[in-house]
Amino acid sequence: MSLMEPLKIVPTSLNHFVIEQLQLIPGIWVNGKVYWMQNCTEKVIYDEELVIKLKLEHIHSKISFAKIYISNHSIATKEIKVLVMHHNPNLTGENFTFISPVENRIFHLTNEKLILVNGKYNGSDMKECTVHPSWNIFTDKLWSNLNKGSLVYQPMAKGPAASVFTMKMSIGPRDTNKISTWAINGSNKNELISMECALLKNTLAFPFEK
Repeated sequence: MSLMEPLKIVPTSLNHFVIEQLQLIPGIWVNGKVYWMQNCTEKVIYDEELVIKLKLEHIHSKISFAKIYISNHSIATKEIKVLVMHHNPNLTGENFTFISPVENRIFHLTNEKLILVNGKYNGSDMKECTVHPSWNIFTDKLWSNLNKGSLVYQPMAKGPAASVFTMKMSIGPRDTNKISTWAINGSNKNELISMECALLKNTLAFPFEK
């Protein structure tokens, strides 16, 4: 599977953050509070002196590849979790979302199209993920312990649903960390895994990672 289509930076229009029928919404959990990044590509969390930015890079016609940058403008180290949520904003037809424990991947099945969702931070895979009805995402029902930033684990959902995975990180004073996330559109699981393997070897997407 070739992923040699030219890499280019896509203008930061919210319309570009939809692959097929999935939309990406990042967020941050910090000190028992949650801040979602809705309808924007940059958000300042004044109380915590944090800034979160979203940037999409076009790598392949079947891949939505995004980088989430979190900058700490304070003089103290911040212990946070970055939230990466994908959902279907225009639900039509049959939809089923599930976590595959064997592959440690999230899959969205929508209108006979299968979409793989995953991400990396400092070379590490996602550690915590869940699937919920869309109406639970911005409520306390998403959390088993909000003070600790622990999600309620659900492996699957039918109908209007959203997947969420988290990445735990420590950001030093005046420092910036980055998470990469992607959604790959295909017809079956084997095709998606093959495309993801090619993506992870793409030095344009991961220039400093092996």
